[in-house]
Amino acid sequence: MTSKKGELRACRFGRVHGTILPCPRQATTPAGSPCGAGQPIRALPGPWAPIAGCGPRGYSGIMAASKSERRGGNRARGGPGPAKATPAARRPRRYGRWRALSLLTVYVLMAAHVIHWKLAGRTLAPLELHEVMFTLELGIITAGFLFMGAAFLSAAFFGRFFCSWGCHILALEDACAWLLARVGIEPKPFRSRFLRLVPSVALIYMFVWPHVKRITAGGTFPGFRIQTDAEGWASFATTDFWRNLPPVSVAILTFAVCGFAVVYFLGSRGFCAYGCPYGVLFGLADRLAPGRIVATEGCTACGQCTEACQSGVLVHEETEAYGRVVDSACLKDLDCVAACPSGVLSYGRARPAGLLRSLRRAEAAPDSSVGDGASTADGTPATYAFSPAEDLAMAAVFVIVTGVLAGAHFSLLPVSLCAVVGALCAWLTVISVRLLWRRDVSVGGVVLRRPAGLTGAGAGLLAAACGGALIWGHSAALLREERAGTQALEELRVTLDSYADQETVTAGAGEFSATLDRALTHLERSNRLGVFEVPVLHWNLACLHALSGGQVDGALARRLLAGGGRVADRSLLEEMLSGEPGTELEGTRDARRADHARAGLAHLRQMTRPSRS
Repeated sequence: MTSKKGELRACRFGRVHGTILPCPRQATTPAGSPCGAGQPIRALPGPWAPIAGCGPRGYSGIMAASKSERRGGNRARGGPGPAKATPAARRPRRYGRWRALSLLTVYVLMAAHVIHWKLAGRTLAPLELHEVMFTLELGIITAGFLFMGAAFLSAAFFGRFFCSWGCHILALEDACAWLLARVGIEPKPFRSRFLRLVPSVALIYMFVWPHVKRITAGGTFPGFRIQTDAEGWASFATTDFWRNLPPVSVAILTFAVCGFAVVYFLGSRGFCAYGCPYGVLFGLADRLAPGRIVATEGCTACGQCTEACQSGVLVHEETEAYGRVVDSACLKDLDCVAACPSGVLSYGRARPAGLLRSLRRAEAAPDSSVGDGASTADGTPATYAFSPAEDLAMAAVFVIVTGVLAGAHFSLLPVSLCAVVGALCAWLTVISVRLLWRRDVSVGGVVLRRPAGLTGAGAGLLAAACGGALIWGHSAALLREERAGTQALEELRVTLDSYADQETVTAGAGEFSATLDRALTHLERSNRLGVFEVPVLHWNLACLHALSGGQVDGALARRLLAGGGRVADRSLLEEMLSGEPGTELEGTRDARRADHARAGLAHLRQMTRPSRS
């Protein structure tokens, strides 16, 4: 027995066969079982802890038999027995199809939004949840912020319907899980203690840490306001729809990692549980919601609702204990309602969960020989896969990898992608150390090392770990160059502030020239090392080449370095670098200035918006 809860479950099931069944994590049935002694115990599908069962009946069959025997025992002893009539067969409720249609509609609307922007040139600002950061940091009220507020309020009243019926990432997870099942790939999810903290840490990094930095630097909050494109960041209607969205290449990488990789390693709701910072907010709102999954009289505790839940909620136990589901992980996808054979489960109004404790699965210590406890077909394992020391090491690797990836590429990669890659790298690190120090290692039923040596899968995993280390080293070198170049650029801006508006800025000898050359050197290295096109990098390099090759006044220099690539500023810079009549570069014959002009124009041509990269 690994826990008190495990003992209670074993006792409940033990009445069926006249003997106490083993802990759900034991491998075979006991003597006296109608399925025969030594038969493998079936694990329930779904991302929750496997419960001991016999043959095809599993948990549901045992619970039904247990209920039936108790009723029969009461009658034998002259007891009244429960006065519950068997409900008539009901027509199945197909919520899954409606939810799939809803999630598909989300992608259709996203595509329509992009098409409208391409055709009209101006459209509604992106309804992207990351826009909340600009509102909280800069005070700019955006359409994305209002959309997030509406979603949060809906969760506070009706529960987390938005997560399961309107989130494009959950649609991606469901699609990837379906595709993996179609091609016969079985997920090998693992569980780790530190994973539970990842969404909260990401939330703090995204929404709290910027304010801490601003306060420690002596800054003040600018106040809430509404802006237009002319002011740099439009609140509602904008011509720069892709302003806060990653390049297409980054979006594809994010979908692949947060889809297939997360489903394979963390389960079909892995990103929702272990990677989504917004899920923390929606979970808190769900605690206040009167809209809940409730159970009426007639529940037989068959467990089919729990078996159908993809979010790891013990539906039948919570409804038995509280009369409703109180776990904030419930996404209200209504799979449990559709699976209920007696039709007593429904979505309705009930008391909010508040501070009631969720009934989570019992957790046991990991098997020291293989490192993985029993796992379900498509959900998280029953036990932690790592020891506390390994979990601590994984947390350290996660922080280092995620910090480097989130800072590199000028913070172009989404935090969610960086967090997922950091978690996978942490897992690879610990498993690689096991392969080097242990004689027998297997993960999720896949043998990686035998006493005779590494298997093919083990060698492939070590090769993947080495590749991950090389990628991390490249990102660390890129981050170092980016930070050095950005620091020199900031020093350059401070120097330009000392120039009067009409005073000519000349790239000659002295401290200004040294700082300019240092900024150019580091940022050009960043451009060569970079994997993705970063528009702001090309813009800064074009401006620096213009300052190195010509003479501009102080006001124009400050405007260019602070412009960020607005259309008017880009036209002016292109005119300067091209040496058109009326500019400072007209008739230039100096080779060095001509080289800077060509380099600056090349960066302007590469400065495409992320939507075209």
